[in-house]
Amino acid sequence: MLGTGHQLGDDDVMDDERVAGPDLQAGEPAALRHLAAAAGGIGRPGVAAALRRWVADDTWVKRLLTARRWMSRAYFEARYFIPDPWRLATSLYEHRRFQASMDMLAGRRYGRALEVGCGEGIFTALLLDRCDHVVALDFSRLAVRRARRRFAGTPGVEVRSLDVRVADPGGAFDLVFCAELFYYMSRREFEDVAARMVRWVAPGGDLCLVHGTSVHDAGPRADGTGAIGEMSARVIHDRFCRVPGLSVIHDRRLPRYRLTLLRRLEAPRG
Repeated sequence: MLGTGHQLGDDDVMDDERVAGPDLQAGEPAALRHLAAAAGGIGRPGVAAALRRWVADDTWVKRLLTARRWMSRAYFEARYFIPDPWRLATSLYEHRRFQASMDMLAGRRYGRALEVGCGEGIFTALLLDRCDHVVALDFSRLAVRRARRRFAGTPGVEVRSLDVRVADPGGAFDLVFCAELFYYMSRREFEDVAARMVRWVAPGGDLCLVHGTSVHDAGPRADGTGAIGEMSARVIHDRFCRVPGLSVIHDRRLPRYRLTLLRRLEAPRG
């Protein structure tokens, strides 16, 4: 909530604010302008809106329904029953978070990139502006189906159905991008996936993390985990920042989310 005298900034826009084509500035990337134009005029039926509120990220329902692996898969399939359940294509907050993520990657062109938790592929389209080839992963069958439909016939994109908690994507990548993922895992799952994810980054490659702080960093326990294992951006990002062999390039702690860019050190030449 905003306090008295707080100035509304780019990172304080409420989640339910929407964007349409004319609201974006002329300097925004073409992909963002395209997303906004495609989203203009989208309506939300009353039943769909009620379902969104019932499974909102800041409720106990989400924490309960993601407490076990099989439950989390069912939870996400239920969320994706309605297209774009997090309003990525219409939320001004999400568009600004997208832009902040792309700014974090500015100045470098990536050959092969991995997006973990791609959803319906909305952010994947932006990664294509910075990468030659993108492998996009998600474990939701509905999300993968829509992402594949979105990129049908588009060169440089491979959408895979994969649960990183139980399988690796194979190979090494110049960029691994992971947003809004780990706080849907238990602490044990997080530690296992985090250790393997570091190995997915090629020497000299980058790992970019983006996680929200407004809800998940408000857990009741000092170590950042909630009563049923809820993770926080602080726990997640600090864990990677301490990994030997990863160098912190940028670490932005904004009011509602944290962005961290790390680079895997080159292997010593003998």
